[in-house]
Amino acid sequence: MAGWDEAAGLGTGSAAATTVTDGCEALLAGLATTAAGHVIMVTNEVGSGVVPATASGRFFRDQLGRVNARVAGLCSEVYLVVAGRALPLTAPYQEFHG
Repeated sequence: MAGWDEAAGLGTGSAAATTVTDGCEALLAGLATTAAGHVIMVTNEVGSGVVPATASGRFFRDQLGRVNARVAGLCSEVYLVVAGRALPLTAPYQEFHG
């Protein structure tokens, strides 16, 4: 019996990848058009730890990293909180293609 990782079909263009991408695009569109004065989002930082052992873990890490970067690009202020300290991230957003 194949595990979820083998059966999920997480490759580019798969149903799972399309569902996640569509949800991320909807979130970004909503943020870009919000009329709220302030929006505070809290998310996990990914990419600074151990590479996940499973395909689903790597898929999650990669997708969340992309969404975090794109959300940051829509924001006037972005902070990384480490050990209770809010560190401002002020460099302009540039998508990495590597």
